Amino acid sequence: MDKTAEKKQSIGSLLIGKFGVIAGLFVLCFIFSMLSSVFLAPGNIRNILIQAGTNSIIAAGMTFVILAAGIDLSVGSIVALSSVLGASIMKSTGNVVLGIAVALAVGAFLGFFNGVIIAYLDFPPFIVTLSTMWLYRGSAYVFTGGQAIVNLPDGNMTLALGRFIGIPYIVWLIIIVYIVCFIVLARMTFGRKVYAVGDNAESARLSGINVKAVRAIVFTISGFLAAVGGVILMSRLNSGQPIAGQSFEMTAIAAAVIGGTSLTKGGVGSIGGTLIGALFISALMNGLIILNVSAFWQQVVMGIVVLIAIGIDRYRKTLSNS
Repeated sequence: MDKTAEKKQSIGSLLIGKFGVIAGLFVLCFIFSMLSSVFLAPGNIRNILIQAGTNSIIAAGMTFVILAAGIDLSVGSIVALSSVLGASIMKSTGNVVLGIAVALAVGAFLGFFNGVIIAYLDFPPFIVTLSTMWLYRGSAYVFTGGQAIVNLPDGNMTLALGRFIGIPYIVWLIIIVYIVCFIVLARMTFGRKVYAVGDNAESARLSGINVKAVRAIVFTISGFLAAVGGVILMSRLNSGQPIAGQSFEMTAIAAAVIGGTSLTKGGVGSIGGTLIGALFISALMNGLIILNVSAFWQQVVMGIVVLIAIGIDRYRKTLSNS
């Protein structure tokens, strides 16, 4: 391949990978603003950011897993189980902080459980997390008897309703989570290990990286951030719902893939792209709701968007390999 062709391919890959999703988000917002005068209203922009809260934070954890060449189908069930356990503690003690701490600890433990089975027993991530998806969801139903945990202390809604300098607490939480994740992946040794394990686990092992430990940790991170998403949802609903989090694993994967994280090759993607992907999904769903598009068609549109994102990922891989 001559240098001119190679340069064109690299530029094309860069445009698709780095700027394609941002351009897509702007185009989406432009279209919806033409179809509805309220879409770009400050109040609706705030709603889009708040609605992105749970998915964006779960997707951040999912990004760690996918970068390490894994997948986590249990995050939606972790949302449910961690939040109902946290809500139960919150209701019985009246202590909101303790309830949140329990929810986060449970989420981290459930993610760690996934990681240990996958890393140290060498089970496939898809099969393990598919199994624990049912295990954790069933446990949430058993624990609650299928009923929501309600009448939580008033302080539980502080996260959902509170603001700091006019910006909702949920938006601040998104910012904090993504800054931390960016620092870990882009500036810390562990982040380089995650990329190395995803790119080639055997080469990473031969270079001295503890591949098993890295895999266990990324699933622990995923479980912890799923629980953070569960805390946000618990605050917004002011209850612990065993049904909460259904299909959240799909929207989290979609956010990561739309943002450029590759499902076909580990070690490819960025946390910033995932945030844009989550905002894209939130804006898309918000716009469809404003236009009174039925929930059934919303799922159809979401499926089409994910297929397009996967197609772009395949095209980007073709560019890099040719």
